[in-house]
Amino acid sequence: MGSRWRRQPDVPWFESDDLEAYLAASRFDAATETFVRDLARDGVAAIDLGPEALALCDQVVADTEDYFAEGAGRVQDAWYRSAAVRRLADWPEVRRLLRAAYGRDPFPFQTLNFRQGSQQHIHSDAIHFHSAPERFMCGVWIALEDVQPEAGPLVYHPGSHRLPVLTMRGAGVTHDQPTHVDYERSYVPRFAAGIAAADLPVVQATIRKGSALVWAANLAHGGSPIRKPGATRRSLVTHHYFERCVYYTPMHSDVEAGRLHLRLPPNIRTGWWAWPRRGRWPVKVGRDVVMAAIQRDLRRRPQAF
Repeated sequence: MGSRWRRQPDVPWFESDDLEAYLAASRFDAATETFVRDLARDGVAAIDLGPEALALCDQVVADTEDYFAEGAGRVQDAWYRSAAVRRLADWPEVRRLLRAAYGRDPFPFQTLNFRQGSQQHIHSDAIHFHSAPERFMCGVWIALEDVQPEAGPLVYHPGSHRLPVLTMRGAGVTHDQPTHVDYERSYVPRFAAGIAAADLPVVQATIRKGSALVWAANLAHGGSPIRKPGATRRSLVTHHYFERCVYYTPMHSDVEAGRLHLRLPPNIRTGWWAWPRRGRWPVKVGRDVVMAAIQRDLRRRPQAF
């Protein structure tokens, strides 16, 4: 592979106009090329994590079950206390395939465990976590049991990742410090209207235990209604950033004005922070962001809610 293709791209390769030339130069095996092409076409691609990961799914369920017994609907960052969650979140085959598709090394920075379907409204992760350069973020959804159609499967709109990224200003929020109230009042209905206007198909992800779905940052996705009371849909969601980017929370940012609500995410693989960078150079991060990261990592406590 020539030096052109070894450089870190400013656009993920699978979303780049140079995708075909990149694939020709990379000479990936057939399975890897299929993964990259699926991600380019649909914004979603599947991974069979293999028998070792399949066995690990049961340990992840056991490690988190007590949280749900106390009434929690989701558990954020169980990797702090569960070696099984941490290991599955940083599965080597996921890392390899993401590196092939994006052209930068990924790292997991957040985990979410679910016992039942989220029934969450259709949304894009690009309003919750994003990067500069943009689109260097993705979700990885791992089925910890076979997903049944009546259990509220994940749903998504193939191809929606190619739509323009909707920012808070694009949703009509004009002040410089957007809040969650602005998100609910302005962003959510504007995003829903844009997806409806695009008239894209809807797919339910009824995948098997030990399988994963990767979705691009801007993919429109959510949770379908649970049609069988009490049905479980045990899953682990891991969000990944990529090396040498600026990490921020778009919901609280004025992106167009360059006022970014920066993040100092943990790298689950190493246990250290991933400092935001523009290329080789570190970006200045406010004291409040640093202190919040220190408190978070000193507690090392999953959040159940």
